[in-house]
Amino acid sequence: MATIWGALTKKTIMYDRKERSPAVRYAAILTLTVFLAACSSGEKASKAGDLSKQEKSDATAAANVDLGGAPVTLAGLTFVPPTNWKDLGPSGMRKGDYTYGPVDGDTDSATMAIFYFGSNQGGSVQSNIDRWIGQVAAPAGAAEPMRKDIEVDGLPVHIVKTTGTYSASMGGPMSGNTVQKPDYTLVGVVVEAPEGNVFFKLTGPEKTADAMNDMFQAALQNLKKS
Repeated sequence: MATIWGALTKKTIMYDRKERSPAVRYAAILTLTVFLAACSSGEKASKAGDLSKQEKSDATAAANVDLGGAPVTLAGLTFVPPTNWKDLGPSGMRKGDYTYGPVDGDTDSATMAIFYFGSNQGGSVQSNIDRWIGQVAAPAGAAEPMRKDIEVDGLPVHIVKTTGTYSASMGGPMSGNTVQKPDYTLVGVVVEAPEGNVFFKLTGPEKTADAMNDMFQAALQNLKKS
C-alpha cells in the first residue's frame, strides 16, 4: 500500500507541475481518496470476517462439551458443570468444587470452585479481579492478564485470565500460608446474579488449566437465570 501511495502521490505532483490544471489536480486527488477509502473498507471487512470465524469456532467448541453434571442453583442462577469433571460437592464457603486432569505433561490436576457469600457480599467485581491478578506473579515480558466482559441470559459476566507463579493458599484462605506454584493459570469469573455476585475461580498447571478452562467457558455460556 505504501508503494501505491507513493506512486499516486508522485503522479499528482507531476500533474501539478506539468499541466497546472485544477481539474487534473482535483481528479488525481479524488482518485487517491477513493483508493484509500476502499483499502480501509477492505481491512475492516477482513477483521469482521476474522471475528465472525472466531465466534463460530467458540460456539462450535462449546457445543462439543457435554454439560451433564449435577446443576448448581444459587443466587438466582443455575450452573451446569461438564460431565467429565470430578464433582467434590459443596463444603464450607465453596458452593461447588471440581477437579480435572492432569493432562499429559502435568503432575497436578486443575480445580474450579464456586463461591457465594450473599447479597451485596464478597466485594465488587473490580476488587476481586485485582485480587486474583495479584495472586499470580507474571514473568518479565509476559502479556497483560486477559480481561473479557460478556452477557449470558441477561447476566453480566466478568472474566480474567492470567498465567505465572501462583501463590496458592495452604490451610485455608484465613491461614495466611501460601506455596508458590510456577507455570500456573488462574481464571477468575464474577457473575452479577439476581441475588448477588457469584464467584468462580479456576487454577491449575498451565496445560491442564487451559483444558479445563475450555470446558468452563462452555459451561459459562450455558448459564441460566433460575
